Amino acid sequence: MALDIFEYAKQGKVFHASNSANATLSALSTTATGLILTNTYGSGINVAVLHVGGAYNTAPAAASEVGIAMSPAISQTDVTHTTALTVRSAFLDGTAGKALALADSAATTVGTPVFVRMMMGVNAATTALFSFLDTHIDGALILPQGTSIQLAYVTTAVVGVFSITWLEYKA
Repeated sequence: MALDIFEYAKQGKVFHASNSANATLSALSTTATGLILTNTYGSGINVAVLHVGGAYNTAPAAASEVGIAMSPAISQTDVTHTTALTVRSAFLDGTAGKALALADSAATTVGTPVFVRMMMGVNAATTALFSFLDTHIDGALILPQGTSIQLAYVTTAVVGVFSITWLEYKA
């Protein structure tokens, strides 16, 4: 059964966040940078990831891969939100929306994250091909209350701009 994203967006349940300037992704670390999405404990919602996008803006020094890493377990301890990103409703009326999930370009997460899904890679420092990230998750990753995800790299640091789209629904 496919999600009817249009209907959810009209209801104000779909949200977007993105970097407005270059960001360096972190490796698997609780000191996360780049793009982090958190569903705080007690929010009363689940967060279904719909899409992740982005592009490298700097050629990496060597081969590099980007994936989604998740918090290792549900936690009542809050993520420390260092640098918040603006969250916007998919209903593009110019307001910041009323999302309960939080998006950051820097945060301290709880527990060392683990990869759950790989999305893209560049094979060499001179490779300019395939540096655009366009991954449709379509709700196949769901953040229950007390969890977070982050974009992270393997091998070599990645610099670029990244975005995420999600659906919020009652837990």
